[in-house]
Amino acid sequence: MSEKSYETKIKLFTPGPVYCAPDVLAEMAKPCDTHRSKWYYDLHKDCTSKLQKVLFTKNDVFLGGFSATGFMEACVSNTLGEDDKGLFIIVGEFGNRWKMIAEGLGKKFEKLEYPGGKAAKPADVKKALDGKKYTTVFIQYNETSTGVRNPVEQIAPIIKETGALLCVDAVSAMCGMKIEVDRLGIDACLASVQKCFGIPPGLSVCSASPALLEKAKKTKNRGNYLDLVEIKQFHDKFQTPTTPPIPQIRALNYKLGKILNEEGLENRFKRHDKLAAMTRDWAKSQGFTMFSEEGAHSSTVSTIANNKNIDVEKFVAALETKGYRIVAGYGQFKKVSFRIGHMGDLMEKDMKELFGVMDETFKTIH
Repeated sequence: MSEKSYETKIKLFTPGPVYCAPDVLAEMAKPCDTHRSKWYYDLHKDCTSKLQKVLFTKNDVFLGGFSATGFMEACVSNTLGEDDKGLFIIVGEFGNRWKMIAEGLGKKFEKLEYPGGKAAKPADVKKALDGKKYTTVFIQYNETSTGVRNPVEQIAPIIKETGALLCVDAVSAMCGMKIEVDRLGIDACLASVQKCFGIPPGLSVCSASPALLEKAKKTKNRGNYLDLVEIKQFHDKFQTPTTPPIPQIRALNYKLGKILNEEGLENRFKRHDKLAAMTRDWAKSQGFTMFSEEGAHSSTVSTIANNKNIDVEKFVAALETKGYRIVAGYGQFKKVSFRIGHMGDLMEKDMKELFGVMDETFKTIH
């Protein structure tokens, strides 16, 4: 009896993992040297230097052999000691995840929370910070569950004026939306590669400012596997403390070269903006409203309100039978929304193809 093949031909229009191009997958299939070799040293150095260009930063950019949730936890455990307090700005399920990490670690914190679909407001952040002393403020650049883009460009200066560290979850934004880390004073900016980068999952990245690393040195009980001080020590040798997913790193390095030298970063950002606008236009044409509030729509994932009260799970399942995958809302938003990812290597023709199939599918589920 032969083993079952788990290869899939389904077309992904999801918030991640996303479609990965054949040439990227081919990079992962090549033989590797060890993670303590000169070969790996050169690969690590090359890849992280390209990531600095993507993030417009001179800060170190670390590689982690885990999902971005690992770096989310590292930001908490390395900056919030027993005498520190954090502020979590929450606009959806992944902002709430960051808060839950702090709860699990027994850290002291407060939260500024918004209803689903709403973005953080600079005036609210200023009020929340007034008269308080927070060591670190945590925020989503792009909330994957609600399709909300927070106005980090306006909020970051307010936070930095207080002297607090700023940690930004850019999981579904990095390499799809422009994030100027140094200009905004972001101390940690983290993401996974299975979103806008278009790489299979298993690798995450995180920029780290000198101020963040200095705070980590002074923080007791910051953990072992997620110790940023140790990660920095190995990064200075262009290595990681433990064995990293080398095939993903090579694929990322290859893909970054194509992005920087062929498509161009600005063109990539504009393409994501265009696909997002197309998706919002499609939703409007079908009588749907956006779950994300006006002026705060993401460029990489559109969360669409289920104002027509369709059976979201039935709709998603029907699309799957035709070879296309979108996803329902996440967590508490599962039945009241559905999400379409338009990130990575998707093009206008891909979105038009999806919209045509969705239009036909609506006729069969009503």
